Amino acid sequence: MAGEFPYALCVEGQWDPNTPKLKNKLTIYFQSKKSDGGDCEVEYGVSDRQTATVRFKTEEVRQRVLNKQRHELKIGQKTVKIIVSLPSSDASVPHESTSSVSTITGEPHCEEEEEEEEEETVEPPEKKEEDTTHRSAVIENIQNSGQEFLTMLVENVLKGSSAESNDFSIEMIPESNCAVVTFSYSKDANNFIVSCPSNGIIKRKNIKVRLLEMTSKVKAEGLPPNTNLDYLMLYFEKFGEVEDDGVTMETYQSAIITFKNPEDVQTVINHQHQIKKQPFRVLPYYETLQTALYGKDRPTLRLPEEFTEKIDKTIWHHFKENQKSLGLVTQAMSSHFCEMDFQSSAVKISPSSSLLNRGGQTRKLIQTWKENALSGFSVAMSNFKSIELHIQKDAWTEIQPEIQNTVMGEAVTLVPCTDEGTIAVAGLKEDVDRIEGILRQTVQRVTQRIQREKGSETDEIKITPSIYTLLFCDGLEQQIQDKFPEMDITYHAHSQKLTLYGLKDEMLETKNDILEAVLNLIRKPIELHQSVLDFLHKKDLEEMSKVLFFNKEINVALESDGKRVLLVGKTDNDLDVGEKRLQTDLGHLSFNVEDPSVLTRSDWQDLVSHIKNYVKNVTIQTSINQVVVSGFVESIKDVEQELNDFVQKNSHIEKTLKAHKTVVTFIKDHKRQDWLEEVKGKVNVDFKDETIMISGPKLYVTECVPVFEDLLTSAHHCTMKIVKPGAKKFFKEKESVCVTCAKTNMNCLVQLIDEYDHPHDTVQSQIIKPAYQYKSHEGIEITVNKADMCSFQADAVVGACKETLLLDGGLAKALSDAAGPKLQNACDKLVKRRKLTTGDAVLLDAGGRLRCKHVILAIGPQYNPSKPQESEKLLKKAVKKSLNVADQESFQSLAIPAISSGAFGFPLDLCACTIVKAIKEFCDFVEGDIALRKIHLVDNNDKTVQALEAAVKKIYGVSSPTQIITAGSSSSSQQQIQASSSPSQHQITALFQGASQSFQTKEGLTITLMKGNIEDTTMDVVVNTLSSDLNLGVGAISIALLKAAGPQLQVLLNQQVTGSANVGAVFETAGANLKNKLVFHAVVPHWNQGQGNESKMLEDIVDKCLGQAEQRQQSSIVFSAIGTGNLGFPKPLVVCTMLDSAFTFSSKRSSKHVKEVVFALHPKDTQTIQAFTDEFSKRFIGQSASASNPTQPQSTGPFSKVTTKSGIHETTVGGITLQVLNGDITTEKTDVIVNSSNKEFTLKSGVSKAIMEKAGPNVEAECQQLAAKTNSGLIMTQAGNLQCKKIIHISAQSNAIMIQKHVKKALEMCAKEKLTSIAFPAIGTGQAGLSPGQVADSMMDGVVDMIGKSPQSTLKLVRLVVFQAPMLPEFLKSMQYRENGPAKQEKESTWSKIKTYAKSLISGSWEKEMKQQGGKDFVIEGVQVDPVFLSICGPSQAEVDKTKHFLEDMITQEQVFQSITDTAILNFSDKDQQRIQDLQSTMNVTIRLDYKAHKGSEGTSGQATLTVQGLSRDVLKATQEIQEMLKTAKEDEILKKEMDYTSELVDWQYEQGGQYKSFDQRTNWELEKALGSQAPDIKISFQGQTYQVKLPEGPAVSTTGGNKMNIQRIDRLKATESIPQHWDAMAPNDLYQKFNLQPTSTEYKDVLGRFQATCPNNKVLKIERIQNPGMWKNYQNNKSVMEKKNGHQKNEEKLFHGTSEQTINHINKSGFNRSYAGKNAAAYGNGTYFARNASYSSSNTYSVPNAQGHKHMYLCRVLAGDFTKGAGGMIVPPTKNTNCDLYDTVVDNPAAPTIFVVFRDDNAYPEYLITFT
Repeated sequence: MAGEFPYALCVEGQWDPNTPKLKNKLTIYFQSKKSDGGDCEVEYGVSDRQTATVRFKTEEVRQRVLNKQRHELKIGQKTVKIIVSLPSSDASVPHESTSSVSTITGEPHCEEEEEEEEEETVEPPEKKEEDTTHRSAVIENIQNSGQEFLTMLVENVLKGSSAESNDFSIEMIPESNCAVVTFSYSKDANNFIVSCPSNGIIKRKNIKVRLLEMTSKVKAEGLPPNTNLDYLMLYFEKFGEVEDDGVTMETYQSAIITFKNPEDVQTVINHQHQIKKQPFRVLPYYETLQTALYGKDRPTLRLPEEFTEKIDKTIWHHFKENQKSLGLVTQAMSSHFCEMDFQSSAVKISPSSSLLNRGGQTRKLIQTWKENALSGFSVAMSNFKSIELHIQKDAWTEIQPEIQNTVMGEAVTLVPCTDEGTIAVAGLKEDVDRIEGILRQTVQRVTQRIQREKGSETDEIKITPSIYTLLFCDGLEQQIQDKFPEMDITYHAHSQKLTLYGLKDEMLETKNDILEAVLNLIRKPIELHQSVLDFLHKKDLEEMSKVLFFNKEINVALESDGKRVLLVGKTDNDLDVGEKRLQTDLGHLSFNVEDPSVLTRSDWQDLVSHIKNYVKNVTIQTSINQVVVSGFVESIKDVEQELNDFVQKNSHIEKTLKAHKTVVTFIKDHKRQDWLEEVKGKVNVDFKDETIMISGPKLYVTECVPVFEDLLTSAHHCTMKIVKPGAKKFFKEKESVCVTCAKTNMNCLVQLIDEYDHPHDTVQSQIIKPAYQYKSHEGIEITVNKADMCSFQADAVVGACKETLLLDGGLAKALSDAAGPKLQNACDKLVKRRKLTTGDAVLLDAGGRLRCKHVILAIGPQYNPSKPQESEKLLKKAVKKSLNVADQESFQSLAIPAISSGAFGFPLDLCACTIVKAIKEFCDFVEGDIALRKIHLVDNNDKTVQALEAAVKKIYGVSSPTQIITAGSSSSSQQQIQASSSPSQHQITALFQGASQSFQTKEGLTITLMKGNIEDTTMDVVVNTLSSDLNLGVGAISIALLKAAGPQLQVLLNQQVTGSANVGAVFETAGANLKNKLVFHAVVPHWNQGQGNESKMLEDIVDKCLGQAEQRQQSSIVFSAIGTGNLGFPKPLVVCTMLDSAFTFSSKRSSKHVKEVVFALHPKDTQTIQAFTDEFSKRFIGQSASASNPTQPQSTGPFSKVTTKSGIHETTVGGITLQVLNGDITTEKTDVIVNSSNKEFTLKSGVSKAIMEKAGPNVEAECQQLAAKTNSGLIMTQAGNLQCKKIIHISAQSNAIMIQKHVKKALEMCAKEKLTSIAFPAIGTGQAGLSPGQVADSMMDGVVDMIGKSPQSTLKLVRLVVFQAPMLPEFLKSMQYRENGPAKQEKESTWSKIKTYAKSLISGSWEKEMKQQGGKDFVIEGVQVDPVFLSICGPSQAEVDKTKHFLEDMITQEQVFQSITDTAILNFSDKDQQRIQDLQSTMNVTIRLDYKAHKGSEGTSGQATLTVQGLSRDVLKATQEIQEMLKTAKEDEILKKEMDYTSELVDWQYEQGGQYKSFDQRTNWELEKALGSQAPDIKISFQGQTYQVKLPEGPAVSTTGGNKMNIQRIDRLKATESIPQHWDAMAPNDLYQKFNLQPTSTEYKDVLGRFQATCPNNKVLKIERIQNPGMWKNYQNNKSVMEKKNGHQKNEEKLFHGTSEQTINHINKSGFNRSYAGKNAAAYGNGTYFARNASYSSSNTYSVPNAQGHKHMYLCRVLAGDFTKGAGGMIVPPTKNTNCDLYDTVVDNPAAPTIFVVFRDDNAYPEYLITFT
């Protein structure tokens, strides 16, 4: 063939080499138009894999294939890309081909070799071009019309057209009820289609006409047999492109071929075809007709010939009798178009006439009818069956009735044949199959029975049911049956007999086999708990074998030999399986009974009886303190649970929980709904003080305790101290309102508590007690805590995670779950912004259920065993980064876990040591300059906590486990003392702290002496001492431990030993409710005065306890002072023995599990404490314990004695003077002033605002420049307009630690710049909201820190300037706290400092006394306020804080300040001063006195101010009473002045001994007053007697004795005194008098004109002249003095002064009184005000209208003299020159004054009184 197909191509493709007929598919493809190919052959074998060779006849065809860009072949469901190429050596030359016959190759037969044949195709004759459009029409619904009718119908439709009758042909298709008419021309077809609808016949017969569609299919008919599809595809591809899968076989000799192009159909039809030289024809095939068109040669369809098929005669009889079965066959055959005739067993099958009417399928159905009919009939008959039963003659009569009974009711037919001895049965197959076995068994059974009835015997074997089951479980019976089929074996379980029935020989052999099998069984004793064996002994072993083994197909049985229970089986493997089943199904459960009395109760016995009666598969055994339930595992659990529940419910126990009493009350009342339902009917709950006692059945107590523990854990508690006057009184009065509001709005409980009933720190009641704690010399507290980090309270907690910050595991996931989704969201955002590496740490906000404020995520390293040092370095970096972040944010507390110890693979011990080393290195680097005060190492795993504790001890050293660290305590209060070698040569390090002492041996064992209750200790092991009867109710130690542990401790001890115990024995129990894990109970002897071996026994006991603790791998153990109580051991002997044992244990032990040995001594046992302390000191300190008793107060303060001068509190510290004072910092003249600002240094509020405004804009601009640069929170600028040299600006924070840090840095900056003085404000008391006490302590500590670090510096003066005076006491207290001794309480009266001043004033020598005192300022504080302590408990910290703010606000809102400034305050008497003291205590207020002396005006009284603080109503009452006291004092002062004036004018004298002597001032004033009022007489008190004096000349007569005494009046005014000429005459005795001016007089008009100059609209009612000769004289004298002093005459002004009607008489009589200054106005000083314009004084404020609306105003002569501008608060004019001369008055505007202020009352004279409206 290579010669015929010379042009080759190489073909490659990714096809499966095992693809069936792959070669054919390639051949078809390359011969088809798809490939642009042609005739070819394919060379391919499976071994060629994915390559083939294609050879073409012509080079042109090969080139076309090569030129095609893409070749694809569909193989199965896959389309394969094919690559074609020329072979590497292509030397073939093409040959000419002139043959007109096309040749193809193919596979004519499946699985046959290829054959090469030439198929000839006859060329069609030439045809002229014709119309290829539609030329055929389909006539449907012809209704059996003949061809002649249709021909006439077509002609009728075409009548009149050009078509003639021979222009069309009709092909009838009767099976489809249609015909196809084909015209010669398409236009005729169209005319026919158009004309049909109007034809009457077509309408009447409802004939449908349509055009016949163009078809793309042909039918190949008459094909050679076994022609395959691939061959046909290849054949027809020559004529046109065939559709994929376009060849389908219709019958075995016909096929349907589908072309893609319908035009190819005509081409194929026009050809003549043959395959293998067998011609076949190709016809057009129409899908809508379901047939091909044959034209005139269409074959006529005829029904096939009928045929017969024989069936089983028995089944034929069944059909005759059973019409239902016959109907099934008939119906089944009708679907194959068959009619059935069952007249005989040779069934006749005929085609039905409907076969000819099946449309397009008719021809095919006719061709396949017989085949389908035979197949269908075979299937129908396969549903029926017949059987034949052979019966012996002697059994016929017995078997036939049984068979008939058996088939009764069945749909089968019996056909008996007696002659042949058979019975045939026929029917449906399933019916016959169902009864066939029964019928045959019946025949066999009866036949065999009849045959064996004569030669069989019976025998019996005694055998238990379980052994019988064992023997016959694995086929023994079947073996016997196989051997002797007729042997009858029957077992009777009730009699336990096996009966054998059969032939004698068979029966004997069978019996022998059975007995031998019994002997071969294996027996094995059961090894189970005795209680389970007892259970089995009590049960029926036969039944147990069935339940345990046989029901579960385990070939094992149970037997008993009286004492034991045996397993019986055939093989060892069976026994092993059975034993495992026993261990699985049977078991026992037990529980201890703490209260044995429960087992004696009748209801317990009833319960046990009830269970025994109703639960058969268990047994119950009880002892004194234990209950054992044994039996089936599935049952014992429920029974044990029921019994245990009963015991738990009826065993009474108590559990006590402790908390602050407010928390207890909160749980009791506010959380009642959370626990009431849980405990109702179960337990009793007793809330008392600080305990919650839960008692009742153990089961319920155990259930309820966690409820209360959770409530306690969730409760938040704090105490608040409020130091405000009246606060306690207010809260008591408003307690119900406060408590109700706190409960309603904040769900909190508020209680008033005593001073000694609150904790020192306001922390939550549920405090996690550290497992270990250490305080470094820098004051940083390092603790180890077993706790959940998610609920740990700290400023921030650290979590370890990877660089991706994906919180998906470990602690990181727990933190994320507690914080909520926002934590992970924040991490995701951060990772997008920043790439993190191992060792980094990032800060995030906390939230959710976390109790911290922030979370620091540290990128921990993965441990690399090959590079451990690098891993340690990275871990240290992560820890230090976390600490640095915390310090930058000024956090005071940080919790750190064991970073990288979990999934990161770090060895635990190495991890712990690395973390602690990093902490120490960081703290050493910053040298204590760090905000962090507490670093907590936290984990909830015991091993991790132990590793962290060991690391802290290793790196930092050992600290006392009982150390109490108080917030704010000075680090100097904790001192480490190195001890020298003791006599026993043990190198130790001793640490004395508080009430405990610790030291460490050279082997690393810590020995601690502590004062405290042993039942409160938390060491792993506690040692108890007791007597040999083991009664814990005797002895102080036993009683204390029993009370704390609960009664279970005695139960546990009783379980260890019964009866009495030997002296010296040590028993171990669990700790029950103690905080210790284990209790070692030591039986200690009584001391026998040294006559026995008690000392050695004591030593052995201590050794045993230490050794046992080491063996049990416990880390700590605590002893009491064993034997020092009632046992009578000498105390020195005990301490020496116990210490020696501890040292021996430390030096000789091989392992080192025990880290600490503690000796706990009761605080009240002072003698034992002294004995232990002395021995400790002797061994380890080398001096008397009393000489260094750490409990005695030590002077640790750095400050010298605090002194107070002129309101300035002063002390010295390290060579620096520290002053605290009240004042304005902007006026300070120190080198530096400190400004408390914000982080941007832009704050403008409070003190900062005052500093920045006074400093000026240049300083503000400099701040902005420096703030933009890197700074540490402090910047230094120029002073601007301030009087200092520099300003240091600090960013104040609401953090006391940071304030301390900033103060220290400010001082260091000051010293660095060589400056000598600095002034601070009270930093943080403004917007930061810190309390004055906190700020004071922080600022003082900052000063101390700086001096401690830089003792030698240029700094000499530090001033703390407090703007708000009420804060000053807090700063004073802070100074006194740091003195070299306790602050001394002021024991003098509050007013003692001004007592001399008051006395000098009263005595009239005020100016002299003031000069002696130097005129300095001073402040006297009020009495110390009793603070109120409030305890608050609530559901959350936020609610507690809200309640605190609510209470503070309520009390603060009621707090008011009321200041009273009056010089009359200094006139208070001793009685008044005492009353002031009483007011503070009775009215719950504080009254503070501030005295401001007038600088440069010695002898002049200064300004005195009383400040009253307290509740508004109390302040009001106190202020009113003080005002009354002031009024009285003022009236006394006025009276004194009047008496002074009177004395200057008149002198009343009495005669005594012939001489006249002057009366005292008061009597002189009373006599002159009576004379002025023209009284005829007056009574006076004189020298203890009452005299009636007749006026004006006497005598004075005693009212008791009648003694007479002459009197006389001396007028001190002389006739030469200057009195105005225009004054009216006055009586000699008149001191003053008013005279009305006549409106017509010049004097009246002059006064009226001055008044109306500024008050033209006011109506003047009258003008009166005031004539007071004494006042006039003083005024004129002052005028003369002023003229001389000032050197000029222009000193007098005429000015107005408005007044009220009530003061007129006083002014007329005594003149003006400046003590009333400030009543109406005091803008320019505290003096008497006068106005140049009457309009100013005419206002109602100054000229107060009376009831009739009349007002009064004076026109006064005023000595204005030299004046200057006044200012508020002035009580004297300022100096005007260096000689300290004062101005005479002050004014509002010196250039054009309108208001004058006079500070001397006699420098103004009220000349005229104007009454107006």
